[in-house]
Amino acid sequence: MVRHLYLSGNEAIAIGLLKAGVRFLTGYPGTPSSEILPAFQRLIQKYGLNAFADWCINEKVAYEVAYAASLTGVSSAVTMKQVGLNVAMDPFVNSAYVGTKGGLVVVSVDDPGPHSSQTEQDSRFMAMAAKVPVFDPSDVKEAYLFAERAVNLSKEFGLPVMLRSTTRVSHGRADVKSDFEPHDFELTPVFKEDLKNWQEELKRLAATPKFRLLLHKELNKKLEEIAKKNEPKFFFTGEVALITSGIVFSYLYELVEEHSLQEKLCLIKFDMPFPVSLKFKAELKRFKRVIALEESFPVLEFQLCTEGRGTGIVPKEGELTPEVCERILAGLGFVKERRSIFLPPLQRPSLCPGCPHRIGLYALKKVFGKSAIYAGDIGCYTLALNFGVTDTVLCMGAGLTFASGIKKAFQMAQRERDVVGIIGDSTFFHSGLPALIDMYHYGIPVLVVILDNGTVAMTGNQKTPAATFSLGQKLNPVHIERIVKGIGIEFCKVVDPYEFEQTLKVFKEAKEFLKDSFSPAVVVLRHPCINTKEGLSKNPRYKVQVIEEKCTGCKLCIKEFECPALYFDKEREKVSINPVWCIECGCCVHACPKGAIEREQR
Repeated sequence: MVRHLYLSGNEAIAIGLLKAGVRFLTGYPGTPSSEILPAFQRLIQKYGLNAFADWCINEKVAYEVAYAASLTGVSSAVTMKQVGLNVAMDPFVNSAYVGTKGGLVVVSVDDPGPHSSQTEQDSRFMAMAAKVPVFDPSDVKEAYLFAERAVNLSKEFGLPVMLRSTTRVSHGRADVKSDFEPHDFELTPVFKEDLKNWQEELKRLAATPKFRLLLHKELNKKLEEIAKKNEPKFFFTGEVALITSGIVFSYLYELVEEHSLQEKLCLIKFDMPFPVSLKFKAELKRFKRVIALEESFPVLEFQLCTEGRGTGIVPKEGELTPEVCERILAGLGFVKERRSIFLPPLQRPSLCPGCPHRIGLYALKKVFGKSAIYAGDIGCYTLALNFGVTDTVLCMGAGLTFASGIKKAFQMAQRERDVVGIIGDSTFFHSGLPALIDMYHYGIPVLVVILDNGTVAMTGNQKTPAATFSLGQKLNPVHIERIVKGIGIEFCKVVDPYEFEQTLKVFKEAKEFLKDSFSPAVVVLRHPCINTKEGLSKNPRYKVQVIEEKCTGCKLCIKEFECPALYFDKEREKVSINPVWCIECGCCVHACPKGAIEREQR
């Protein structure tokens, strides 16, 4: 039975994977990919399907777990965002050589712009480097259809296949026709003693470097066969060809129709931008000009040797929005350029009102001062940059490695500087642990602050390895302080940052410990995220008010504490509290040097 479903792109991908027989899904959360795995989980719970879907500690682990399941014949998939693919590149490249059995789809969601990422790198380019076929949906409907096509192609050729989405596709919504009828089927994993040709399989699964050369040759042959089947689609009849894939095709199609350019431009769309048959280059000779428009790297342009980014027609950075595409067409002389729309200046977001990271890092700043070097990391707490407790942000885990490198450089110059490495709980599990081991091994006296709010808050409150249950299944919780002490670090203290005076005391003790230490000191600031139902329900509540007689209008509470619920009333020249934003945590009482903010327990 055909149903009409109103889906986001990420939900469409989840349903497409399930329809194609995927029953094993892993991933690591990261906007804009985070909603795929939870959507898959909801479906298997709703229909009682025998399937596994849950988060892993990082993308490399997620990839290898899903890949291993696929080698038993169980159709599998793994999800991540584009920078997460960097973490999984080692198994990603290797798995192309070794191949798959039950089908493996790698869903990597890109963030051109970028909107919520460190880079706007192109996963299609990474797939091309790894010699992995890649599908590039141009809308939500294709996200659903291409998910199934990716699984089928993987099964047919015994290769991992990438499904590359982007923010606009994954977070877009559309009416999708689906004939998917959820049903269970018997899973029959096969491995080792179940295989008659195990010795041949072993040569592949545990291949030596010389045999890898043969596997590489096999991979190239598979790609040649796939490229032959990769037929592009032609739209309109113009003499100038625009080659494209993904969401940019949707933009260009609408612009061609809007400006009546059907007899001037020909759109050539690749569902699969890699691999492309070089024989297709001969067909392009009939056009006066051939230009590639694609996000974000010149993948089609590189393969087909067309105009585009390399010739300056297409911007080398930024999202190819409809406005940018229209400007490109204007530059080519097909349309008149419209006036640019005024955009207000960008404003940096703030930590949520009542966020435990704010009060904890405010206490840290009170003890270590503004002269300390604060090496930050990827997470909500990056926003501590707003009130002076973040000096560097690179990638996940770099808060600790940067702290190590900076401290060591000052030690070599025989100069004393307080250096603090700041990292979240999920990021610590993801890639902070190796950095902490290295820091301890070399005896680098850095303060490590681990912000433990019990969730991956920045990407939608997914679980961390500290969770005790997931989808009703019992889990073994992992305790950060046990790991830290297991390394050999003596100074490891856990404190609730809402206990402000106690937090100050612990930071002062850590500062004293580090003076003559050959080891880092670790402070775990543990308080549940107030953006979760459990965290908000357990939070203390106070009646908070500003005493006008005491407020001098110095704005220090706003500048140094930076809670969105605090604002400056220009008419009264006093600080006020916005009752809509305030969650009544009472933490702001510690931010006023005049004692003008008071609280009373509700």
